[in-house]
Amino acid sequence: VCSSTFASNEWRENLLAGLVPDLSIYNTTDYRRFLLAHLHFLNGLCQISIQTVNSSINEFLSSTLSNTQLMSATLFRLQINSLIEQSQLDAPTAFNRILFLLRTINHGNTIVSTYGTNFEYTALLGPYLNFALVQAVIYDNNCSCGLNATCTTQANFISNNASEIIPVKGLKMGCTPSESFLASTLECFHDSSCINLIEEQTNYNNSINTTNTTIPLSSNNSHFLINTTVRDLVNVLFVEDWSTQINYSSYFEQCSPSMCSYTYTQQFNLIYTITFLISIYGGLTIALKWICPWAVRLVANMNQYRKKKSNTVQPINTIDTISCHENVQSMTINSELVSTKLDGFHHYCVTTNLSFGL
Repeated sequence: VCSSTFASNEWRENLLAGLVPDLSIYNTTDYRRFLLAHLHFLNGLCQISIQTVNSSINEFLSSTLSNTQLMSATLFRLQINSLIEQSQLDAPTAFNRILFLLRTINHGNTIVSTYGTNFEYTALLGPYLNFALVQAVIYDNNCSCGLNATCTTQANFISNNASEIIPVKGLKMGCTPSESFLASTLECFHDSSCINLIEEQTNYNNSINTTNTTIPLSSNNSHFLINTTVRDLVNVLFVEDWSTQINYSSYFEQCSPSMCSYTYTQQFNLIYTITFLISIYGGLTIALKWICPWAVRLVANMNQYRKKKSNTVQPINTIDTISCHENVQSMTINSELVSTKLDGFHHYCVTTNLSFGL
């Protein structure tokens, strides 16, 4: 839509050249009073949408993806797609909030349209007063512009004597040009006969387009239906499709990992398991055959060495009692005769314990 002729300034200016400069001479319900405002609004919506999309893309490209480990190609694509989807959702949200704020301010403050389509002046309150009484315009289904800014009616071309009313496919008129255009569809711009009707009613001067034909919108390469409202198109910023390219090789080079590892899942194999257990059993058998004899010999040698080094100590005799009363009140002598057999010979030693009492 935004790249078509209908959103360009040239087509709108050529239509304007064929109209009477003072639009008030047309009937208040004649679409010629609204047509240029609708096209101007379409051009503005497209420009803001393009700026919003470009800002969203630049913001996304300037963001940084950081991780402690290198992600796999599958995980990398999943995460990037998730971030892209979130960015695509955030872009129209910011634009719609601004548009909603402007629409609410216009309606909440009862700003009278220059086209006189939302409020009509009814009376002046004296020659020296600076205000006048107004009343809201009523549209289809008794919809009052004083209560609802989205009231609309079918757009029509009306002849000078009001003898002929020609409806314009898909387009609406209402309280304000902006609100009525948001409720309209672009069906007319898909139909060559409807485009010719607009150019005929506006005395279109085709000074730029030398082919003398205006190319209608094509619905073949669009996922939008021809009866999609302009409000729905604005909600997605007139974007037909977001084209993305994910380059994992570039990400890998930027990450420059120092070490890589991978895992793979292998299906359970009974033959492999049996072979593995047999190999473990065979390895343990060989190891034990080599280790066990050496272990037994080592334990036996240690046991023999302990027996050779063992000592047998037995008490043989005990001699008690020797009393001496010379300058000593009491004295006790305990002696033990100990026999020890070392290297095949008997060795004797006497151990004596003395205790004195004064």
